[in-house]
Amino acid sequence: MAECVIVSANDKYVPYLSVLFASILCGTQKQAVEIVVLYDEITADNRERLSMLLTQSDISVRFINVHEHTKGHDLFVDGTGNRSYLSKEAYFRLLAPELLPEYKKALYLDCDIVVRPGWEEIYGTDLTGQLLAGIPDLWGNWECYDEKSALNRYRIEDLGLEEPLRYFNSGVMLLNLQAMRETFAPGELLKLAASRDWQKHDQDVLNYISKGRVRLLDYRWNMIECPGRRAWAAVPEEVQKHYEEEKQTPYIIHYASRKPWIYKGVAFEQDFWRAAADSCYFEQLFSAFIDEQLSQGERFEHRAFESIRSGKMGVKFIVRCGLAWLGRIIR
Repeated sequence: MAECVIVSANDKYVPYLSVLFASILCGTQKQAVEIVVLYDEITADNRERLSMLLTQSDISVRFINVHEHTKGHDLFVDGTGNRSYLSKEAYFRLLAPELLPEYKKALYLDCDIVVRPGWEEIYGTDLTGQLLAGIPDLWGNWECYDEKSALNRYRIEDLGLEEPLRYFNSGVMLLNLQAMRETFAPGELLKLAASRDWQKHDQDVLNYISKGRVRLLDYRWNMIECPGRRAWAAVPEEVQKHYEEEKQTPYIIHYASRKPWIYKGVAFEQDFWRAAADSCYFEQLFSAFIDEQLSQGERFEHRAFESIRSGKMGVKFIVRCGLAWLGRIIR
């Protein structure tokens, strides 16, 4: 039986999802894979384009519309403050155990991810007695190194975590679907998510329900760029060292911090653009990127010169920029 990858998406995220597809297509070496896309709003044209990307390979895609499963729930999205960044698609993964009864386990991945060869080894993780395997949310946990912080108290008092630093990032999870079906009734997790305005929404729910039943994996399975100096300074030196070591050989790269389709100089941006070049939305992604850079004026020119001089920006990239710029002028 094929291994299962679950993703949640809408039309807005389809271009980035196509990059993930392309990286899976290039990085898969050992076995067949089925990608299951949970969606409410993806056009037939976009579904067809994504499907065509995977033809003539051992990777297949299946689209499951979850509209009827989520109808009637207030999922705390499309608002301000704590709700402003979140889309309803983030909650769809809570439905995975009931939507995929044929699978005992599956890997959930966010759309802003690319994988490298060797990523499939995560399926070999022993989940005996566990609900899932996840990766500590290093750059979301840094405030918890201060035991008096509000975040630390919230995780102890509201989420019931005895060790707040074991809180995981839900962008990459190996789910024990069989154990989850045995533990929770259909719709129970989504109902729990809609029961209150959690600080980190569905990610808090997953940490709340799986405490004591999580196998934590190395950072290389969910490699995220450090978001800033304050976070780096708060992390102990031994953890910094561990992160830097695993940063040399990541298997799953998660652009949860800065986005390479917006910013230049993002860690592992080469992996994103290498996969993007093989996706079916490259022109759209690259054109938007160039427009963003050109809008920054002198700042972009200065950064571009620095990148060229240091060798971070290669000839192919410069040529592509030139062609994109020329096309923009002609239009």
